[in-house]
Amino acid sequence: WRTGVEMIAENGLNPHEIEAFKEQGFLGPYPMMTPAEMVDLTPRIESVLGSVPPGHSNAIHNRHLDCRPIYELATNPSIVARMISLYGHDLLLWRTNFFVKEPGSKRIPWHQDFNYWPLEPPVIVSAWIAVDASSVENSCVQVIPGSHRKIIPHVKAGDDVIFDEKGDDRYYDTSEAVDLEMAPGEFILFNERTLHHSHPNKSDMRRIGLAIRVIVPFVTVMKWDSPEHALHLISGENRLGFNRLCEPPVETGEKEQS
Repeated sequence: WRTGVEMIAENGLNPHEIEAFKEQGFLGPYPMMTPAEMVDLTPRIESVLGSVPPGHSNAIHNRHLDCRPIYELATNPSIVARMISLYGHDLLLWRTNFFVKEPGSKRIPWHQDFNYWPLEPPVIVSAWIAVDASSVENSCVQVIPGSHRKIIPHVKAGDDVIFDEKGDDRYYDTSEAVDLEMAPGEFILFNERTLHHSHPNKSDMRRIGLAIRVIVPFVTVMKWDSPEHALHLISGENRLGFNRLCEPPVETGEKEQS
C-alpha cells in the first residue's frame, strides 16, 4: 500500500488547483490512464456490468466490493492523491456507481448529490471516470462553476429524466454551465454540492462513466446499501470507527471480510 505522502509526491494538487476547487467546486479532467489502456480494460468492465453482484441485484452499483478491476479503478493513485490534497490523508471509499447512457437515454437533471445520500454530515468528494469517450455529442457531464456555494432545493422530477428528484430550476442559472468532455481514462473531481447534469444521449454512441464516492472518517453512513456493503480504507486511518469496513476484493467475485 503506497502512503499518501508517496501518492501526493507524484499526483498531488498544487495550491492553485486546491484554490480553484474551493472556488469552482470541481477540477479536471485529469489523466488516469491512456485512452488505449481504458479501451483494453473496457471488455472486463462490460463483463462486470453483465454479471449479477453478490448480496444485491443492481449490476451498476458498488461493484468495487466484488470485482478487483473496479476496486483498482476506484483507488487509482492519481485519483486518491488528488483527494488527499483536498480532504486530508484519512479517506474511506463509500460507493461506486456506473452511469451507462445508451443512445436514446434520458437526461439526468441538474442536481446536487448530497440531496440523495444517507450521510451525516454529507461531506464527500466524487471522481467521475470516463470509460467511453464522453463528449457534447453523447451527453457529457455539465457543471455550473461555483454552484456549490449554496444549497439548491430539490423537487419531484418528471418522466423526462432518470432521477425521482431534481434541483429546482428557480434557484440556479445554467448560462455559465461548462461541458466536461473527457477521453477514455480521464476523470474529474467535484464535491457533494456542485450542480451537475447531462443531456439526453441523442447520438449513436454509448457513454459509460464510473463515479467514485469517498468520505472522510467523521462522516457516518446512516443507511447501508445492502447486507454486503462496507467501506474500504483507501488512505490513512479510520480514526473514529463510525462505519464498518471490509478488505478489498481479491479477484472478481471474491471478497475478504473483516
